[in-house]
Amino acid sequence: MLFVPPLLLLVWLMGLLSVAVLGGAGWLIWEWYDNWAVGLPADWRLLYAGLAVLVLALCGRWLLVPFLGRKPRTEEEEWRPLPPGTVHRLPRPDGSVLHVEAYGPEDAPTLLFTHGWGLSRAEWWYAQQHFAGRYRLLLWDLPGLGQSDSPDDQVFELGRLAGHLGAVLELAGGRPTILCGHSIGGMITLTFCKLHPERLSSQIAGLVLTHTTPTNPVNTAWGARFLRPLQGPLIRPLCHLTIWLSPLVRVMNALAFLNGLNHLGNHFMQFGGTETRGQLNFTVLSDLRANPAVAARGMLGMMRYDAVNVLPHLTLPTLIFKGDKDKATLPSAGDWMAGTLPAAEEVLLAPAGHLGLLEQHREWLKAVDAFAQRCFGARS
Repeated sequence: MLFVPPLLLLVWLMGLLSVAVLGGAGWLIWEWYDNWAVGLPADWRLLYAGLAVLVLALCGRWLLVPFLGRKPRTEEEEWRPLPPGTVHRLPRPDGSVLHVEAYGPEDAPTLLFTHGWGLSRAEWWYAQQHFAGRYRLLLWDLPGLGQSDSPDDQVFELGRLAGHLGAVLELAGGRPTILCGHSIGGMITLTFCKLHPERLSSQIAGLVLTHTTPTNPVNTAWGARFLRPLQGPLIRPLCHLTIWLSPLVRVMNALAFLNGLNHLGNHFMQFGGTETRGQLNFTVLSDLRANPAVAARGMLGMMRYDAVNVLPHLTLPTLIFKGDKDKATLPSAGDWMAGTLPAAEEVLLAPAGHLGLLEQHREWLKAVDAFAQRCFGARS
């Protein structure tokens, strides 16, 4: 599950349900064994039912996954792991070490990609395949995710993450650069623009904001009317509980993976229903790799984020993507930004959820390609 505050409720629901299913299987088997072991009449139906539920708890994904996600139509369409690039390791004052990989000609204009929370730079596989021959690409892992190390104080404020983005931008060597951000990556990009306006006119040629919001994502998520009142009494405490019980949450996530609930949740909450099985598997496996404590701390940072006031002053060309079925960031958030940014254009991906840049990657690449040519051509 791509980690934004509203979806934390679903993560816990799926995890607790997974524990309950496994516990139910154990109870049925124990009830049968308890009578059988002391020589009393044993109801063998309890054993058979318990074994059946146990199989569902541990192997349910094999029954469910064939019905989720479609087969790719071409080899190019299926997501695959990134090839190795030129590695840069950037130590930061907070103790974190950023992992950055560069692709493409060193003297070319640069595309700098910032991924969504809970994922890694691997989400940009389609972009790497499409752009690496013509542009310099900088792909980095946010602190605590992928191959980047967490800060010593375990603080993941958006302002600090924007500072990390600035450090990665130094690797562009002053060449014209387009900042591309997905979800929290877009929030970090807007925060960078808010905190470092002096760096925009000299180097930044444009912004690409994909499935992102200019404010606390609780306010622009599906069900925001009901989630906003729950932010203080439920969502924030649940973030802290996730941090304290991180090992237990890892176990619950693993159980949700085994029984298929994680696949089901991602299918309905992250996509528009036309994703490939490889795209779905990439998202599910990212859930397993992400540290729940890091994910929860990042959510706390998101709930303190706001970049609304910077929008009217951003004159950079900006390309905004929204998904027609995005539940984590409603399409209205994209409309809001497009109506406020002075030089924005908007693209609707359909059908697409919060990971529409994967699900509708051809349309996403086509629009970004045309936008980059306009921005870099104008810079020339």
